[in-house]
Amino acid sequence: MTRSVLGRRRGRSAGQALVEFAFVFPLIAFLAFAFIDIGRAAFQWNTLSAAARQAVRVAVVNQMDPASAPWNCNANKPVESVSSPNWTFRGCGLAAGKTIGVTPADITVSYAAPPGADLECTTALNVGCVVTISITSHYVAITPLAGTLIGPLTMTATSEMPIERTFP
Repeated sequence: MTRSVLGRRRGRSAGQALVEFAFVFPLIAFLAFAFIDIGRAAFQWNTLSAAARQAVRVAVVNQMDPASAPWNCNANKPVESVSSPNWTFRGCGLAAGKTIGVTPADITVSYAAPPGADLECTTALNVGCVVTISITSHYVAITPLAGTLIGPLTMTATSEMPIERTFP
């Protein structure tokens, strides 16, 4: 065989590899970005769950919910003023969900008697009433194809615990 025939075979083989790569690359890129979107969704869900848990932990000992900001989360300080508390369940939920954009409107709270208990929890809160905190967040995929296929998702995390003490 002459040198020119070997050169042509190498050129064809390089061209074939380029065509195969062109067919496979979009699939590899799609999978890579899909894993990134799945990771972002898992991060948002974990953060949302942690924010709900943090808020309910505060709510079992401090049921104050000021009508307007600032909602604080300085848990290492005592509540010195009822009108401007150092920490509230809404403030701690906002602080824990800050990285995913949780707003005060995304946090809801409700109180109910435990199942089978004869306990007043609607007009006055008592020790043993169950506090339920739900936090909602909206997830939007960054990959255009995934965003088109699944659209925006609404995630809601709920956490509940019985009240340990009533305050104020």
